[in-house]
Amino acid sequence: MIETSQLQTLVAVARAKSFSKAAEDLSVTQSAISQSIKNLENKIEVKLFKRSGKKVVLTPEGEKLFSLASNFLGNLGETLEEIQNDKESMSGKVRIGTLTGVGKSWLAHEMLEYAKKWEDLTVQITLGFQEDLVRAFESYQLDFLILPEESLPSVGEKTLLSEEVSTVVYPKDTDFDIDPENITFEDISTLPTILFEQEDHLLQKWCKDIFGKFPKKLNVRYTINSHGNMLQAVQQGMGMAVVPKHVLSRSYFKDKVNTLGEKFEVSNGKFYIVHHKGSEELLRVQSTLAMLTNSESPLN
Repeated sequence: MIETSQLQTLVAVARAKSFSKAAEDLSVTQSAISQSIKNLENKIEVKLFKRSGKKVVLTPEGEKLFSLASNFLGNLGETLEEIQNDKESMSGKVRIGTLTGVGKSWLAHEMLEYAKKWEDLTVQITLGFQEDLVRAFESYQLDFLILPEESLPSVGEKTLLSEEVSTVVYPKDTDFDIDPENITFEDISTLPTILFEQEDHLLQKWCKDIFGKFPKKLNVRYTINSHGNMLQAVQQGMGMAVVPKHVLSRSYFKDKVNTLGEKFEVSNGKFYIVHHKGSEELLRVQSTLAMLTNSESPLN
C-alpha cells in the first residue's frame, strides 16, 4: 500500500524540483526524502523522477501519480479541516433512532423545535423496531438510540432518560360498567377491551403487577397496533385499554377519556439514550444530548 507520507514527499519534490529543497520544506533530512521516493518507486516498480541539469523532474508516469496525489492530498486536507470545524460548530447531521410510540408522541416534536433553532444542522429521525435500530447504531448509521433498558446494545455510552408508566383508560360514557375505585380481576375478563396487538405486552404486565396474574380469556372488541387509534376507540366507547401515560398526556383524546388514576399505574421500565463513545467531543452531539436529557421527561 502507498502511504500518504510518500505521496506528500512526491508532491514536495515535484514542486521544489529538488530533493534538498523538498527536505527543507518538509523539515526532514534529504536522505529521508530520497529513501521515501526510492521506497515508493520500488512499490509501484516505476521510475518517478529523472535528472534535468541541476533539477529533478517528473517522468510521464510520475506526472500521472503527481496529479492524482495532488488532488487526493488537497481533498484530504479540506475534509480534515471540515471535520475539525464540524467538531466545534452546530453543523453537520444528527441521526436518532427510537421506537415508533416514543418517536411520535415525544421525540419528533422535540427535534423539530431543535432543528428550527440550528439552521446549519440536519436532523434525521428513524422510527422502527428495536432490533433494526440496534443494528443501525452498531454499524454507525445512527448517532443516538432511545430504547428501553432491556433492549439496549452492548456498546455505547448510556444515559437515563426516564421511566415509562402505563395507565388504564376507559370511556367517559357513564354506561360503561367499571368502578375506578374497586376494579377486580374478574372485571378484566368481562369488560370490553382494546388491544395493541394479539399479545398486548402492556396489558399483560399491568395485570400481573396489579393482580399477580393474567386472565385466561378477554372480551376483546378491537385490536390495532397504534396507541393513538386505541385511544380513539376508547373515546368512542369500544372498551378499556392500557396505554403508555406519555402517549395519553400528548394525545388529542387526553381529556376525552377517563383513567383509573395513579393508584393503578405501573412501571414498564426505564428508557435510556445511547451515543457512541467519544462522539460527545462533537459540539452537535454534546448539545443534542444535553437537550434531550434536560427536556420535559418523554415518558411522563
